[in-house]
Amino acid sequence: METTIEELAEASALSTFFVSVVFLTISIFLLRALGRSIQKSTQPTAPPANSTSPWNISTVLMLFGFFLLGQMAVLTFASSSSPEPDGTVTIELDQTSVFIGLSVANLALSTLAVLTYRLLQKQQLENTEQPAASFWSESGGHPFSAIRLGILALLCWIPGHLGLTGLWSLCLEGLDVEINAQESVQLMSDALKQSDWSVIIPMWIYGIVLAPLAEEILFRGVLFRWLRGHWGFFAALAVSSVAFALVHDSVASWLPIAALGGLCCWLYHRSGQLLATITLHAAFNSCMFLLISLLPEGI
Repeated sequence: METTIEELAEASALSTFFVSVVFLTISIFLLRALGRSIQKSTQPTAPPANSTSPWNISTVLMLFGFFLLGQMAVLTFASSSSPEPDGTVTIELDQTSVFIGLSVANLALSTLAVLTYRLLQKQQLENTEQPAASFWSESGGHPFSAIRLGILALLCWIPGHLGLTGLWSLCLEGLDVEINAQESVQLMSDALKQSDWSVIIPMWIYGIVLAPLAEEILFRGVLFRWLRGHWGFFAALAVSSVAFALVHDSVASWLPIAALGGLCCWLYHRSGQLLATITLHAAFNSCMFLLISLLPEGI
């Protein structure tokens, strides 16, 4: 009996591996086709010589410092402690306050990054008389084309995300690592089960609008753009994608999220449109929230 169960488990793992590889291969081919389409419809993908400017190490560190401080400040102010009869202390988070606070912090960080860029851009123009590329677009283009490009990139990546998630789950199971959903995913699932709209609405605003905006500005518009000018495209993609994954709290999602970050880097490098990566990220989060809404019991 045990042998039969083991054989079934092995067969299931093998089929999951095969299907995941097929899905990932499909996405690779689709994205290659999308990349060729972008190359034909835009200027050459190599960034202009001054496209990494005016970012420097001090402004990059400053913005990431504010990002981390903002996250910690929100969690601190939204938490409350209560003593238990046995002498222990229980810490509880007000979920509504957490998501409202994170939304405000991300909006403030996004505004700070844009204003800092414009200030440094002005200083560079005064010092070198060579204007830096636009913050939102290195190559020009209409905003609607960037939005369309972000949605197309997501559609191309959906099979790959499913495939990579399957492969990563097999790896974690083989290493006996416990697979848990992200904290935000679990909170959304619990709020939907309880029909707690005081949590659902702030979470939607944060997850679909303000988190994609701030994270794309920080990880693609700031970190990737600065690293690309010093280390090249591939190193910048790797470092910024790993950093992007590490700010998420679930080991089960690290590789898929790092891959999403890498896709955003690739799309930004190819198109020069930060709005395209914001759209991709926002649409991805929207799909995840929709899936959780349809299958709250399965999370």
